[in-house]
Amino acid sequence: MRILLFVLILSNSAPIFAQSPVTNTYTGKPRFEILTKSNGDTLGIINVELFPNIAYKHTRNFDSLVSQNFYDTTAFHRVIPNFMIQGGDPNSRNGPKPTWGQGQIGQPTVPAEFTAAKHKRGILSAARSNDINSATSQFFICHAAAPWLDGNYSVYGRVTSGINFVDTIALAPRDNNDCPNDKIEMFVNYIGSNDSVPVAPIQFKPVNDSTEIDTTLITYLSWKHVPDAIIYQVQFSNDSTFAQITYSTNTGNLSYAVTAGLPGNTRYFWRVRTNNGGHFSNWSPVWHFTTQKPFNDVGLQKNLINAHELLLFPNPTKGIFTIKNANELQEIEVYDELGKYIKTFGKDKLSHEIDLRKENKGLYLIKCQYINGSEKTFKLILE
Repeated sequence: MRILLFVLILSNSAPIFAQSPVTNTYTGKPRFEILTKSNGDTLGIINVELFPNIAYKHTRNFDSLVSQNFYDTTAFHRVIPNFMIQGGDPNSRNGPKPTWGQGQIGQPTVPAEFTAAKHKRGILSAARSNDINSATSQFFICHAAAPWLDGNYSVYGRVTSGINFVDTIALAPRDNNDCPNDKIEMFVNYIGSNDSVPVAPIQFKPVNDSTEIDTTLITYLSWKHVPDAIIYQVQFSNDSTFAQITYSTNTGNLSYAVTAGLPGNTRYFWRVRTNNGGHFSNWSPVWHFTTQKPFNDVGLQKNLINAHELLLFPNPTKGIFTIKNANELQEIEVYDELGKYIKTFGKDKLSHEIDLRKENKGLYLIKCQYINGSEKTFKLILE
């Protein structure tokens, strides 16, 4: 996206940027204060912590630059209300304003570290060009959630206090290039480490030792929010020791969708733990459930369901999914996981195909409105 990109400019007299050697390992999440000033007056301090357990290379790069006082007097050169504030370009120290955000030749680049971490309000992430491995010193802080960036930009920190000063900067008067009219400088210092270890998540669905789980529908493994969590890791297996794992995945959500079509009459085990950016929690207790027995009637498919029951498949999907047994539907509405309306589909046949290939990957809510006025909502995973 143009507002997050910088372009490397070739120069005959490009400075050399050195990175400090790695001299220590992190005991948790390194913490920094970003002192902000404008016209010599202090605006406030934004405290942040970084995530070496999620994006070690970006954390190390930022930490190394701070140790050289690299960020001091650089500017937040691009600010967009309800989106983000971006800074950290060496050109913004004393270079011409039109060059702010363009970067300088010779800056070390950091390989992409795309994860399941979400771009929520207060998240700190790496700015880059179209090359996913082109991040250098520039970073941005989300003024508001930006889910369309998830999985495409490297999240490596978050604001722990001073988010109100992020608001102040985001709302500063700006020119047509989204650059504040008055320069907003930063001065960044290391202030310690957050060595806290998160608690294990608490599961709640499916209820432990559930039986007769319907194999024709996706099964959602769900747990409660852990305050310090950035990412959750889920393991799912038919082996209680997890020596053999059917699924192992990271997610920023509070549930994981197990694909429909699990073998019937089988016991499955699952557990989840939290990654807070500095440490993993312990694993949750191992929960289990048993899928329903397959149909034995001759001529019936193994995963046959009631002919009048609505069926959505495949789920997850790469973009196109089908609704079968839709004869009693009036219309179908699609929303994203935040409840934002996406589009409406009319219903004109028993099997209805819905195309979401132009939408961003993630969790969607499918609201089905029936002819009798009732409604039912389904969750859909778009991969």
